[in-house]
Amino acid sequence: MEKLEQENTDMMARLKICENEVEELKRQNADQPKVAFSFGLTDNGQIGPFNTDITLKFSKVITNIGQAYSPSTGLFTAPVRGAYYFSFTTLDGRSNVYRRVYLYHNDKRVLFSYNYSANVYESVSNSLVLQLEKGDVVYMVLPGGCSVYDDADDFTTFNGFLLFPL
Repeated sequence: MEKLEQENTDMMARLKICENEVEELKRQNADQPKVAFSFGLTDNGQIGPFNTDITLKFSKVITNIGQAYSPSTGLFTAPVRGAYYFSFTTLDGRSNVYRRVYLYHNDKRVLFSYNYSANVYESVSNSLVLQLEKGDVVYMVLPGGCSVYDDADDFTTFNGFLLFPL
């Protein structure tokens, strides 16, 4: 009987340690920044082509946790230093054209995606992980001479989220 009482005491002590560890993890998680966005471009159909490069301003909020993406400027601004994942999909409604889109980190082009379309309504998608400092910006650019298409079905989207702070 004494052995069972000792085992019970030991188990209760271990349970208390586990409960304290769970509470500490909950506190740590609550303190972590929450950053995630997903935007559609527009409901207006074809955008472009233009004579010069333009920053795409994704205005259709699907998700904007942390408010780090600004639909008025088209810029994602990193609220904390960390590793971030970004992805995009674009659709163009023209045929027999080169489709291009760029992703910039600050003023440096870090991703260039393109294809030649012999058919109407082909899409281009890509993604990457970037290490960002607090205040760094990430944005999409539509090169001069190119166009994209979007409507209520969100064919052209820009997405990102914080993987973890550094």
